[in-house]
Amino acid sequence: MTKFRVQFPGREHSKGRGIGRYTESLIEALEKTNEVELVDTNPDLIHYGFFDLFYHTLPNSFSQPTVVTVHDLTPLVLSKLYPQGFRAKINLALQKYSLSKVSAVITDSQNSKKDIVSLIGIPENIIHPIHLAVAPELGKTVTQKRLRSTKEKYHLPEQFIFYLGGINPNKNLLRLANACEKLNRVLVLGGGEFTKAPVKTFSLKERLGLQSNHPELAEFYAIQRLIASNPLIMATGPIAREDLSAIYRLATIYCQPSLYEGFGLTVLEAMTADCLVVSSDTSSLPEIYPTGTPTFNPEKQDEIETALTVALSLPSSQKKLQLARQKEKAASFSWEKTAKATLTVYQSVLNI
Repeated sequence: MTKFRVQFPGREHSKGRGIGRYTESLIEALEKTNEVELVDTNPDLIHYGFFDLFYHTLPNSFSQPTVVTVHDLTPLVLSKLYPQGFRAKINLALQKYSLSKVSAVITDSQNSKKDIVSLIGIPENIIHPIHLAVAPELGKTVTQKRLRSTKEKYHLPEQFIFYLGGINPNKNLLRLANACEKLNRVLVLGGGEFTKAPVKTFSLKERLGLQSNHPELAEFYAIQRLIASNPLIMATGPIAREDLSAIYRLATIYCQPSLYEGFGLTVLEAMTADCLVVSSDTSSLPEIYPTGTPTFNPEKQDEIETALTVALSLPSSQKKLQLARQKEKAASFSWEKTAKATLTVYQSVLNI
């Protein structure tokens, strides 16, 4: 059998983070099909596994068939929360031009496809929504001994509402924190971003002394103040991948309060790991969670509180039913399916 010779430029980008894990997991799944050979030279096809809106990472033209994965357009959808400086606007224009020259675009959801068409103007027929997946190990049983040791390692309380991810403005964490405070429930914020200094982005206004902090960092500092001052809001710091399954199982609820998500990988992780999910009802998230999931409009504080209250008060039989629905829906996502759908895109680009 002749294999596709595929090159993944910049596959070390964001290694260990969401985008990096996507590229690593996709390559691993593609190699298992025995239809792809990963190469650094003379490829049949080039696949860029990420698309940066505000850095010119793509060439202006392509000598080989080229596929680009655009995970989401969050900063364009929520443009008021992600103001663009002059340099960002120039790079965005360059990236848009480059993307218009590629053979195909892969994106994580139907919702992101809609955004790519409307906000960047890429023809609908070359955009292929392909859902992501999570590590199957998250679905395996965790021993009581491991649960106890993980609880001690991260100083977790008996009951808590869990969130995992970043502190970007689209995550809507202040409303979630306020809801937990109102309900007198502990909120555990998982991830290294909560315990380290923010990554500074260039701001001409800040350099000129016209603003004290970049607008994107306002929520970051507000959340860090809450962690320091409010005993109901705590942060784990970085979480080892091998501990993640146990933490999901220790949590009372996993809540995704986002104003916008291109996919919502942590929701799928929580579903796989038998953690009851409460989620906002926007963007791509309804493509992931099952029927019966307590949901809310993320811009309405009272709806977040109500959805959490509903989930916290579910009778045992209803909670068991909802967890079974989550498990069944989670089983419909796999890296094998993602790889097969990606291969179909390669075949269409190469006219095979």
